[in-house]
Amino acid sequence: MRSLGRIPRLRAPAPPEAEPRGFALPSAMLMLLLVSLMAAGGFLMTWIDGQSARAFARSTEAFYVAESGLATALALAEAPDPSVPPVSVGGGTATISFEPLLDLGPMETVYRVESLGRIVVGDATFERSVGQLLWMAGPPRVPGALVLVGGTSGTGLEGTISGLDPLGAACAPQPSPVAGVAYWGGPPPAPDSLLTISGSPPERMLPADVSVAAETGIRWAELIASWGPRPDAVVPPDPWPAPGADSSYTRIAGSETLGAGSSGRGALVVEGDLTLNDGFSWSGLILVGGALLLNGDVSLRGSVASGLAGGAGLAADFGGHRLDLRFNACAVAAAAERLTAPAAAIPGTWHEVW
Repeated sequence: MRSLGRIPRLRAPAPPEAEPRGFALPSAMLMLLLVSLMAAGGFLMTWIDGQSARAFARSTEAFYVAESGLATALALAEAPDPSVPPVSVGGGTATISFEPLLDLGPMETVYRVESLGRIVVGDATFERSVGQLLWMAGPPRVPGALVLVGGTSGTGLEGTISGLDPLGAACAPQPSPVAGVAYWGGPPPAPDSLLTISGSPPERMLPADVSVAAETGIRWAELIASWGPRPDAVVPPDPWPAPGADSSYTRIAGSETLGAGSSGRGALVVEGDLTLNDGFSWSGLILVGGALLLNGDVSLRGSVASGLAGGAGLAADFGGHRLDLRFNACAVAAAAERLTAPAAAIPGTWHEVW
């Protein structure tokens, strides 16, 4: 039998090599870690954005609180020592401070006012601060019981003019005592046996280079302007205030004649001439743009100024009637308070404090 020879054996294919043990689990954990980090980063960015938005919102609230404080300062601040208590607005508080920058004259100053708005949320505090320059003037002051701008016309005045007030120290905003008659131009009423003038001094002539506004704080044009102090009544068209109205401010457009039925108290501003008939009485401050004329016996407690609108020689015409005028510092102070010009913001000076 013929031998076919040795038949070679075919090798069986070797099984594929197995992956190293333990590699799949670390890969999965690494991928899971990367995904977790990405998710955490996303959450962190979202949280930071939320915190930034909330901080911006709170900061904006603090800004509006500061603005409200600045508006309150503009509405309430009064010379010579302006101060406004902390203002609560919503959930915040505005703290207001004043710094005098420039003295323009007696009782007239430019202040820098700053308002710090503060919002407290938990342990976090948000603050914004704004400021502006404000012009502020104090209430009018009077240098005499009778103040004449332009001298006098007429003779024969009888009675008493006194600038002495024994209780004047109780009302510090007004100087006391004052001159009996203070005047620009001249001459003042000639005293005789029927007229007594007393004061500190009895007569005071003011230098021509000292303006009425600088000496008294009475800025006539601003006083009667639409932006000036707001009167309680403008006659006409308003009716005369009820008798006994306390510390009111009445303004008369033009000239007027007043008698016993128009007596009262407070501040009385007459743009033109003022004629006082027999029996008229007043407690407070009377400011007359034109001439003061007496047509009867009158009684006044406080101070009277005439000729404020100009016109030399149109200050006072007494016509031989009796005047009982006695300076009263408290009555003048109460009336002058109503004539205080409101604080005014200086345009272009608003700023945010950083």
